[in-house]
Order: sequence, then C-alpha cells, then structure tokens
Amino acid sequence: MSLRKAFSAVAVAGLVAGGTLIAAPTAQASTFTYIGIYPTAAACQAAGQAYVNSHQAIAYFCDTTTETGLARLSAILY
Repeated sequence: MSLRKAFSAVAVAGLVAGGTLIAAPTAQASTFTYIGIYPTAAACQAAGQAYVNSHQAIAYFCDTTTETGLARLSAILY
C-alpha cells in the first residue's frame, strides 16, 4: 500500500511539473523585451512599428522623457 502511494505522489508531481513547463512559454510571451536606444522618440516609434509590421513583435513601447531626447524601445516578441 505504501508503494502505491509513493508512485501516486510521483505521478502527481510529474503532472504538476509538466503543466508548469507547458504554461511557461505563454507566460514569457507577455513580457517586454529591451530592443535598444534610439536618438529620438520619433525614431523609436518608427522602429517599433517596423517590428510590428514585420510580425517580429506583437506590441512595442517607447520610454522617453522628452520628445527630443533619447528613447528606449521595448517590445513583446512573438
């Protein structure tokens, strides 16, 4: 009887671990990935839109403090 419980516990642990591995790619897909720094917000927007148009990214975000300052591009990649 003890052996049966041990096998059952191992099977449940294996199912939980397998479910975690299957779910991992979907969780990672929703995180922004740093792409690079661009000289202006307009250049960042153009580069981000190019990533989306070429189906390399789902969405993008340009982080900038001013319209004429440097901008950081991050994207959700496929």
